[in-house]
Amino acid sequence: MEKSIVTEVVSTLEAFKSYGQPGFWILLVSILIVLVLVIAAVVYQRIVIKRFQTASKATQENFETIAADLRKRALEVKKQDEGLRKRELEVKERKQQQVLKRSQRALKGSVSHTMLRPVSKGMMSVVPDSSKADLQRKPDEGAEATP
Repeated sequence: MEKSIVTEVVSTLEAFKSYGQPGFWILLVSILIVLVLVIAAVVYQRIVIKRFQTASKATQENFETIAADLRKRALEVKKQDEGLRKRELEVKERKQQQVLKRSQRALKGSVSHTMLRPVSKGMMSVVPDSSKADLQRKPDEGAEATP
């Protein structure tokens, strides 16, 4: 196809050459101007396409960089959340231990306020501290008072 176009152009040029010298030169200059304009348009399009591709590549790299930063921040936040949850669990456990210790102290205190009282041979009874006054008297005396 290219050869047929070239042969057509050459045959047209020879035909115009037969019309005379000034017409030939006008046609030749016109063809050259059109050819230069077509080449300039193609080069311009290639330059524009290259710029667009370069800009797209830079934009893509920026997006990738931003995405990597966001992933890194998300990982840091996740680690901080895990740390906070761990601290919350530790605080909760400490509070439970404190409540348990208080309960144990209260239990020890209530046990220390109770006394063991002999009821009969070998048997003992638990009596609260408030009844110490009643225990001041000997159990044998109490038994004598009742017939």
